[in-house]
Parts: sequence; structure tokens; C-alpha cells
Amino acid sequence: MYNLHHTEGIILSASDFGEADRIYNIYTKDFGKISALAKGVRLEKSKLRHHLNPRSLIRLSFVEGKEFVRLIDAEEIMSLPAREDVFSSFAKSRALIDRIVRGQEKDSNLWYFLYGAFLYLCRAGYSTNDFEPIFKARLMHRLGYVASDSEIIVANDWTYAQKQPTDLNQLHKIYSDGLSASQL
Repeated sequence: MYNLHHTEGIILSASDFGEADRIYNIYTKDFGKISALAKGVRLEKSKLRHHLNPRSLIRLSFVEGKEFVRLIDAEEIMSLPAREDVFSSFAKSRALIDRIVRGQEKDSNLWYFLYGAFLYLCRAGYSTNDFEPIFKARLMHRLGYVASDSEIIVANDWTYAQKQPTDLNQLHKIYSDGLSASQL
């Protein structure tokens, strides 16, 4: 018997698998980063097809099989706006998460960090100019690769970054130190 799990997650990426299937990389609230197979999702008749858009926050159900995690149900809660700057910021952030976060392990601090960043990008009207360096530095701090007492790094409020002057050199140094510490 397979265990059915329910959680929320942010779809980071998707890749086609076979003729009609797709594998999704999802960072979930309760299970960390998972790769889940959605059977037949590329078919026109698929019920999951319209709820599994990359760059979306979803409510999902899945079972853990012997070889893989299989998506059973999904419902899109919200997706990022179709703005080039938002897409670019998310794509770079997603690539870093895929690169540095390994394994399926619950991390509530990382989930709320990613969830907050996602919500910030969803809000129209906010600038994404400094999002990427702040995201990288905060991620390295959240993962424990660097220590920082800088308010812009330890803050959970993404709008705080818009209100404060940003020292990009400091952010790049924190990120570089974190990459060195992670040995990636």
C-alpha cells in the first residue's frame, strides 16, 4: 500500500519524460525538494495539465512509489506574473536552488524564505532590480553557509529590501563566501 501525502509547493522546473509524462522539481512545505512524475500530463485530456505550470505555487497530492514520487492531484494557488524581469529573477533563483539544495528533507526556514520570495515576485509594482543578489546572499545565510548580522540578510520581509540602501558588493561577497563554503 502506498502512502498518500498532501502539501503545498513551488514548481521550480519541469522536463518532459517519455511520450506523455513530465517530471517536476518542486520545493514543498512538508518534504523539501522533490522530483515528481506526472503521468499523462502532456495529453490534452489530462486533468492535471492546467494546474502544473512552472513558476506556480500549488497544492499537491502524491504517493511515494518504489522508484519515484508520483503526482496524483494538483491545484494551482497562484503563479508569477508574465513580466520579463520577474521571469528572469525567478529563473536565476530557481537554478541556484536546483544546484545547491539536494535531497528530500523538510526545512521550514527554507520553505518560508522561498515562499516569501515567491510572494514578493507575485506582487505587481515591486522592483526586481536588487532581488537576485539579495536572494543569493539570503539563501546562503539560510542554508548555514555564511553568518551575517546584516539586517538585509537576516530579515524575512522582502519589502524591507526595497526600503533600505543595498550594498551590492557586500551581498556578492556573502554569496561568494557561501559558494566557497558549500564547495560547489
